[in-house]
Amino acid sequence: MHIAVCDDNFADRHQMERLLGRESDKEDDSSSMYFVDSYGNPTVMLSHPKAYDLFFIDMCRSEGMDSLSIVKALIEKGATAPFVLCCSDVDYRKQDFPENTLFLDKPIKVDELRAVIEQAKKIKEAAPDTIELRDLMETVYAKVTDVIYAREKDTDTYVCLEDGRILKSIGQLWLFRRSLGDKHPEFIYANNHTIINCNCIKAVTRPGIAVMTNGKRVILNHAAKGQVKQYTRKG
Repeated sequence: MHIAVCDDNFADRHQMERLLGRESDKEDDSSSMYFVDSYGNPTVMLSHPKAYDLFFIDMCRSEGMDSLSIVKALIEKGATAPFVLCCSDVDYRKQDFPENTLFLDKPIKVDELRAVIEQAKKIKEAAPDTIELRDLMETVYAKVTDVIYAREKDTDTYVCLEDGRILKSIGQLWLFRRSLGDKHPEFIYANNHTIINCNCIKAVTRPGIAVMTNGKRVILNHAAKGQVKQYTRKG
């Protein structure tokens, strides 16, 4: 688990690092260890918000962005990880934070820290996967399950979503597939220029045409025909 700690109190920030380090050492599985990045201001953290699985935030003693502004900025930049607001000079429970926000009182007690981490893990597991689609002018974050297909044209990729939007994503098709990771075997290469979501196939007609839920017809190559058939059987 990759954790960001953003706290403008130097002593509190380092105490959180030590506490998280001790909790990480107790994990039996090395894949469950905690990797912590610590920030005295949010600037660098906001440049790569999707890198983290959990945020601990308490910014109330310095000028600039306060904790609520930081959370809003993280969400705007595509962060889906849970937020833990550490209450010290400010009782964040009285402010309007999003649903995936948890609270932890300072001084921090180990049992309460452990409990809030377990709650955060459950929130993270229940959150929908999102994908980042970058155009020259903007970045859009869409649910992976909303993607019907992606098609490459002139070295760019065009992604069709369930709501009818077709978003241009800079980069070739293989980059789009890599961004989905290994958790989504339902996305397959229908042909050299198109990736389809097998969950969005309405019908398969002869000779090897997949009809998607939006009515789009996609030609399946030989390998894709077998993959679609196999995936349909599993479903």
